Amino acid sequence: MILIKNNLKLMLRCKPIILILVFMVMVTGMLSAVFSDLMTDDLAIDGFTLGYSFSEGCVYEPMQPVLETVGKENGIEMISLIDGSAENAVQSGKADVFAAFSDDGCTVYASDDHQIEASVVEMIISSLLSGTSGVQIQDYLTEYKMDVQPMPDSQMYYTIAYTVYFVWCSMIVLGVVTSSENKNKIGTRFRTSPASSLSVYLSRFVPSGIVIITLIFLGAAVCTFLFDLSWSQTALCALILLLGCIAAAALATVLFSLIRNVILCVVFGYCLIMYWGFFGGSFCPYMWATWADGIRDFSPVYYMTRSLVECNTCGSSPYTLPAVLFLCGITVVCIPLGMAAVKIGKES
Repeated sequence: MILIKNNLKLMLRCKPIILILVFMVMVTGMLSAVFSDLMTDDLAIDGFTLGYSFSEGCVYEPMQPVLETVGKENGIEMISLIDGSAENAVQSGKADVFAAFSDDGCTVYASDDHQIEASVVEMIISSLLSGTSGVQIQDYLTEYKMDVQPMPDSQMYYTIAYTVYFVWCSMIVLGVVTSSENKNKIGTRFRTSPASSLSVYLSRFVPSGIVIITLIFLGAAVCTFLFDLSWSQTALCALILLLGCIAAAALATVLFSLIRNVILCVVFGYCLIMYWGFFGGSFCPYMWATWADGIRDFSPVYYMTRSLVECNTCGSSPYTLPAVLFLCGITVVCIPLGMAAVKIGKES
């Protein structure tokens, strides 16, 4: 307990660690303002107008009732347009999308502003033309009702993205303790002291965890107040951040116990965090990332960011359980590794 208390005091006396909080709020505010226009569009389709026509004697004309039924079930307003061309229907605003049926199939017309709607129509009609009977077609096509995932606004996204990013950056607070130990040759005293490896490990792990948790939750609270954010699933989000802080503290203790050189440890940790942040969504919203899934799978930042974003925009996320398991796994693995590193240090 004495070691824990002394190291905690040492960290809290280090005024530069407050810069983590300052940078977290500052970067979040700047990026959310810069990219506000980019993330204001909602990809959800609220409904649109589909104009359609059949050529004279078209073999697909008997399917018209099925087409209208499926369209209505998908929130599409159906208009049969006999007069005028598809181009005129789209340009005049009579229809957002136009489907022209002939014996050769169907051609879909749409302006550049309605390409998403055109894709929906293409999927529906493609299934319609490949069916064998009206009942089977209708049952199959109703599955194409699309509930597109809404996008978070820039303030919510970047608050989450950089809160998660600084969870891992905050592990550098342990460098204060390591630097003090090297300066005062405390490591030499540990080798001759009766203190167990567990005691030495906890004297680093617990204080760093307390400081990281304090900084991150305080930063999240400041961002919430400044940007007027409304969190959904607050308890679940807090749990994920808490587990992230604990995992960051456990990983930091391993790094600083293995690499006694503070500069080398910070450089290695920074490179690791940059990798996680780059592929995990801190620098680019994950919904636009084109990186291979195999690369992102090694980034806890990806799981945390995606889980928190989806919980706050959709109410739930399939990435929540993987995020929790990933963070718990890091903690469980790092604790015995950290103790082993302390033991090796004492015996060397």
